[in-house]
Amino acid sequence: MRRDFHWAQQCGSVWRTGLALLMTLLFVCGWAQPPLPVLRLPKEVADYFGWKTPPAGRPSATQEQSRRAERRHTLDAIRNALRSWDAFEQELRTHVTISGRKTMGFHMHQVEGDAASFRDQNYYGQGGQRTTDYTDLSIRVDRLFGLLSFDWRWSNSRFRNPYDTRITWSYESPNFAMEWGDITAVLGGQNQLVAFNRTLKGAIATAKFGRSSLRYITSETKAAARTITIQGNDSPGPYYLQGSQIVDGSERVQVDGVEKRRGEDYTIDYYAGILQFREGMIIPRTSTIVVTYETYAYNSRPSRLDGWRFETQLGKGINLGFSMLSQKARGGLGLRPRTEQFYGRGAPSVPYDLDFPPLRDSAHPVVVLVAGVPQKEGDDYYFDPVLPYRFYFTRFIPQNLIVQVTYIPLPDPGSTIGGDREVMGLDLTLPIGKVGSLAWNAARSRAQTLGASLEGIAHTAEAKLNFGRLNLNTVYFRIPAEFIGIESVGFRRNETGHRSSLSYQLSKATQLQLNWSQSRVASINPLSGGFSASFTHTDIQTYTLSHTPASGFSLNLTRTLNRATSPGSHNQQTVDAISIGRAWKNLNLTLGYDRTDARSRFQGSGGSPTEQNYRIQSLRARVDWTVSDRLTIQGTAATSNIRQTNSASRARDFSLSASWRPSDRLEINYRWSDMDSGTLGRDFFGRTRQTGGGFQPPFGSGFQNPWGVGYNGNGFSSGAPSFSGYTYFGVRGKGHDLSLRWTPFDTVSVDVQASIQRSAGDFQTNSEQRALSVGISYLPFEWLALNATWSKQDVRFLTASGNSQNEYLALSAEIGPLHRWTFNLNFYQMTTHSVLGEGFGGAPGAFTQQPIGLAFRASYAIAKNQSLFAEWQRTDLRGYLASRDTLFNFGYEYRITRNLSFILSYRFREQLNLDPQYQQYSYRARSLDANLNFQF
Repeated sequence: MRRDFHWAQQCGSVWRTGLALLMTLLFVCGWAQPPLPVLRLPKEVADYFGWKTPPAGRPSATQEQSRRAERRHTLDAIRNALRSWDAFEQELRTHVTISGRKTMGFHMHQVEGDAASFRDQNYYGQGGQRTTDYTDLSIRVDRLFGLLSFDWRWSNSRFRNPYDTRITWSYESPNFAMEWGDITAVLGGQNQLVAFNRTLKGAIATAKFGRSSLRYITSETKAAARTITIQGNDSPGPYYLQGSQIVDGSERVQVDGVEKRRGEDYTIDYYAGILQFREGMIIPRTSTIVVTYETYAYNSRPSRLDGWRFETQLGKGINLGFSMLSQKARGGLGLRPRTEQFYGRGAPSVPYDLDFPPLRDSAHPVVVLVAGVPQKEGDDYYFDPVLPYRFYFTRFIPQNLIVQVTYIPLPDPGSTIGGDREVMGLDLTLPIGKVGSLAWNAARSRAQTLGASLEGIAHTAEAKLNFGRLNLNTVYFRIPAEFIGIESVGFRRNETGHRSSLSYQLSKATQLQLNWSQSRVASINPLSGGFSASFTHTDIQTYTLSHTPASGFSLNLTRTLNRATSPGSHNQQTVDAISIGRAWKNLNLTLGYDRTDARSRFQGSGGSPTEQNYRIQSLRARVDWTVSDRLTIQGTAATSNIRQTNSASRARDFSLSASWRPSDRLEINYRWSDMDSGTLGRDFFGRTRQTGGGFQPPFGSGFQNPWGVGYNGNGFSSGAPSFSGYTYFGVRGKGHDLSLRWTPFDTVSVDVQASIQRSAGDFQTNSEQRALSVGISYLPFEWLALNATWSKQDVRFLTASGNSQNEYLALSAEIGPLHRWTFNLNFYQMTTHSVLGEGFGGAPGAFTQQPIGLAFRASYAIAKNQSLFAEWQRTDLRGYLASRDTLFNFGYEYRITRNLSFILSYRFREQLNLDPQYQQYSYRARSLDANLNFQF
């Protein structure tokens, strides 16, 4: 203990001294940037390695002139920009981009009734305040005066996503660069044991001198890094990533060790955390999806992170690097509440997604308001049984009504393992003549976590050799379970073994490749009460023959053999795959066939040995055909026959889409889809929409292949929190979508949309929807525009005895400018009837509503850029939760510039809830407003 304490004291002293030297170096490099002298080695060392020591002395005249020119370019940019107002304005116009809006207001209110309802439904949630400020701006500066850049995104709305607000500053010069604020920090270098890539709030600086560079990071963690595994469910998805609010672009996806590309192989909903593979890509139940990503962890305990990396080129291709990272937990911020707003989304089958999963207990209730009226969970709304942040209403909510939700997000642990940690690394790259290179990495970690003091030393060695047509890459790694690094995105894990790849170019178009890996993978159990790990032995062999000529058919043959053995199970698998492709002038065709034979032995119920055998045969095809300039057709077809011990199923994924323009005035688009994972049994349709039931997936214990072990919380990345939840019931759905756009005359356009959608499964609407809408636009004169829209929607629930019918009509007219006058008239009427045959009380609920709305606005131009206006709005909601909303507003507007206007107005609003039990939430308000609006 005394030696460990002494070691910690020494490290702390070295760290403080290094930090002081580093800050001094950064200050000197950023301010003066003097030409540094060439570093000289002792003659004996240089002679031993055969290096030539450069003569001492001042830099050459050419180097000195180049450095002076670089500094002079920056000074010239500042001098030229300040030379005149026009030059300064041109510099701003060229390098500064502003978008968004800002409204500053002064108000005199007189409010009768419920002040809280008035506050939430008016002035961007700031109703009742004497002064208001609403900001939603983005400012991007790109190398202003040749050296300064920043990205500023700011919103002060009460209902904003807290992570939408960001400020990033950056400075760059030839020898020094710095970025601070909300940043994505990358430590860099080849040492994957100390690799780091995270979204942070802090600063990163890089200084260059000669052949060396130094990078320093100091920050507070802003997002949690996770790497999770998901078992395939015989469909392209969707797959829930066990977390919402994923950082854009942070994710990487692998299926059985093969990395997929966003946009080409999959799409992702960053807000909801849902992954969807492309049409025709069926992921079988014997495959494992590994996803690494960053997610904004609300109500989590932040950590302080510091690190640096020094890298130098010693000459002749020899590179040496030193890295250090430390992470220390800081005090928690407590439970912070959230308030979010939505506009009504129509049918009860349409979900509402909160930013974060909420706490839902008696001490932390979720408060849901619709137009200021409280809603009751179980009667008016319910939460999805699988996605913890998603809820549904049991009736139609019109789009003009405001839904407000106040809740406390579930505390996110941020890290599966947690604890303070520190890791130091060394890496060295050596050339091997002209045939390749050798890289060696080493790192030592120390961590206080899981009730123990852990220390581990890890090594990796990689050789890359090129012998003309023959290429060999081999990696040896020894990363013990006790090695706890700094969490970051990536597919690293605690394992010991080797990985090799051998490829031979048979011809210009043909290649043969062999991949082989063996490893002992550690899986850490964070719930055991202390540090413990189990181990899985894996073996993977892949043989690939590919033929890709410049023209003609392409061919790809692959055989994969893999095994995964742990103390409680043994899994082995053989996969044979063939794919053929051909591209013609107007036609692209792809065909593929896969066959999987797998066996899994494990301990069943009661400890008795159980064996599951799998045979999966999959066939897929894709065609893209440009028939003519006016007709294109695209189709995908995939089918998979799955045989598992004592069960069999068939998965399919078919789709066909066509786009046809028979004339310049008519365009028709059609899409048909049919998808079934084959795993939705009758038990799924016996579940209720609110409780979800307690059914389990029909996969037995699940097949475990080598690519999925060692994640969900290890020494390099966190897993998902325990409350995330997930089930594997699969999906089933059919759909038809037809859209038509017809322009019979230059002044008339007609839009028709019809759809029939049926979807069931986890993360689906579990409903059948039939919708038809028709829209007509008519512009008989330059000063007159008429629009009409009619739509009808029928929804039938598949996992509940209920339905919803909705019909909507909207009319609008825009008149003007006509003799200084401009008029806008809008009318809408809706009829909605919803019946949901379930509730926590066990009684069916029937909801009938008929909202009718009318709005009128008139403006008169009294002078250039000045106008008077008056507007009146009235909405009557009849039936369930009847209400009446009236708004009257008139005033004066002066448009000062294209982006700035001043508005002085008198405003009257009355919100009456006619249901006796909710009349206390009514209000009547009169306001005198003065607003300054910025619009960019």
